[in-house]
Amino acid sequence: MDTEIYLVRHGETEWNEQQRLQGRLDSPLTPCGREQAIRLGLILAARLGPHHRLPMYVSPLRRARETADIIRQYAQGPDPIYEERIQEISLGAWEGQTMVDVEARWPGLVEDYTGTAWWFRAPGGESYDQCKGRVEGWLTELTGPVIAVSHGITGRLIRGAVLGLPPQEALLLPSPQDVVWRLFNHHIEALCL
Repeated sequence: MDTEIYLVRHGETEWNEQQRLQGRLDSPLTPCGREQAIRLGLILAARLGPHHRLPMYVSPLRRARETADIIRQYAQGPDPIYEERIQEISLGAWEGQTMVDVEARWPGLVEDYTGTAWWFRAPGGESYDQCKGRVEGWLTELTGPVIAVSHGITGRLIRGAVLGLPPQEALLLPSPQDVVWRLFNHHIEALCL
C-alpha cells in the first residue's frame, strides 16, 4: 500500500486511566487526553499546514470523535468522515471491565490473554483476524494521503498491515496517545512535538 496515512490514537480516556477495557464502549477524554489531542493537532498543523485539505477518517466512537474535534481546532480541514472499519476491536463481555473483574468472572481465561495472542477472542467479542480484515478492506480503498483517528489495537493492526508485519508482531507495536504515525511506502515515522 502506497497511500500516505497520518494515523493517531484518541487521547487518554477516563477508562484508560482506570485501566478498564473499552472496546466499543466509551468514556470521555481526561484533561490529559484533551492535552494530547491538542498536541496531535499542533503536530499535524506543523506538518500539513493549519488549513490542509486531507480527508480525516475518524472512528465513530466518542473518544475518537472528541479527539478529532480538538485536532481540527489546530489542523483544520474538510469535515471528518466517520469510518466504522477503523473503530476499536470489540471486546464483547469484557468491555467496561478491569482485568481483576474479568479474572473474577472468567477464572483462568486471563492467563491466556496477553493482548498480543493472535488467536485470542474475548467472550462475545471480535477476533483480531476479523478486525484485521475490516482494516485491510479500508486500506485498499484509500487513494491519496489521509488522516486517521483510531484506537490502540486497531491502530496497531493498521500499522502492521502497512508495514507487512505478521499479526503477532503488529500487536506488539507501541500505542502512545500523543504521537502521529506517518505511514508511507511500507515505512513508518513517528511525529512528535
